[in-house]
Amino acid sequence: MPTRFRSALLWLAPVLLASPIVAAALQTAPVATVTLPVLKFTTPNAARGAQISANCAGCHGVGGVSKDEAVPALAGQVASFTRQQLVAFKAKLLPDPTMQNIAGRLSDQDMADIAAHFATLAPGPAWPNTDAAVRAQGATLYAKGDPARKLIACAVCHGADGRGNDALVMPGIVNLAPAYAEGKLAEYREVVPYAHPSPQAMHAAAQGLTDEELTALATYVSSLK
Repeated sequence: MPTRFRSALLWLAPVLLASPIVAAALQTAPVATVTLPVLKFTTPNAARGAQISANCAGCHGVGGVSKDEAVPALAGQVASFTRQQLVAFKAKLLPDPTMQNIAGRLSDQDMADIAAHFATLAPGPAWPNTDAAVRAQGATLYAKGDPARKLIACAVCHGADGRGNDALVMPGIVNLAPAYAEGKLAEYREVVPYAHPSPQAMHAAAQGLTDEELTALATYVSSLK
């Protein structure tokens, strides 16, 4: 899997961890939990965050709307998740040297301000998709999962609209490029990026997905407006 796919959104899912399906899966492969550093900051300043993050447009796109299928968009992402990602990069738990270097230079307040800025931006448009059947398959899996196969619905954590939940550190997943989304799902199916409950939960959730279903889910997620 290319390193740039690993520099992505780490989909945190504390609610998913409470699912009996996921709990059972995690019991089969216990991994030591990593405690991420707790950020200390005052009220976030989105305007300051916009100034600090000006150079992010070089990779993540103007206004946080990525045009690169291998790079995640940041526009509209819930602030709590962006902060969590930056902490993970700074702690070198995610193997992207560029992001490790960038995050390593940021203070706790910088991270909070940057996250607040991107949370104020509108997500970009849906990625083009002409395969209605594949999208429909992904929509069903996203909304309902497959109880017979113990596949949990993505909407349980990410919301019916894919916008996430800031209070629960549930990331938004709208405006993800299909190639990026499929790459992340495939990665989670195979490995746990680092020993922390949330990526373990995503690993458990993706275990039963076929290659065809990965494509269908990625197609659907990329089409969310």
